[in-house]
Amino acid sequence: MSTDYFFLYVLLASNATLLAIAAVAVIRFERRWQRLESFWDSPTGAALSEADEDELHEQLRATARLEQRLGELQRTVKLLDMKKAPEERPPVDRDLPIENAVRMARLGASVEDLTRNCGLNVGEAQLMMKLHGKSAVAANGYH
Repeated sequence: MSTDYFFLYVLLASNATLLAIAAVAVIRFERRWQRLESFWDSPTGAALSEADEDELHEQLRATARLEQRLGELQRTVKLLDMKKAPEERPPVDRDLPIENAVRMARLGASVEDLTRNCGLNVGEAQLMMKLHGKSAVAANGYH
């Protein structure tokens, strides 16, 4: 029976210790909370709070202006696209780059045009001109 009392005594002592630790933690938390409140109530904390609030409002106004301008631009592009006749619209070029280079060479593009627009190097562009240029088409008789 003495071991039962011993365990009860240890249990009571550990509960009292935990209660004391919890009380100290609550007191420290309250003190820190009071210091935090006093900081935000001070001129420094109020200035930080107002600066953050002003900056946030300015960012929200700028975002609203940008959204409004973007909407205007989208409407303008849509109107211009609707006004443009279908035959005036540039064709969508879905050809392979090499097919585009062949077409440009047949139309008389220069080596510089082929290198700039098709991503060919100078040697490839010269070969393209020899194979598909206007003089090669006339000599071979095919288009």
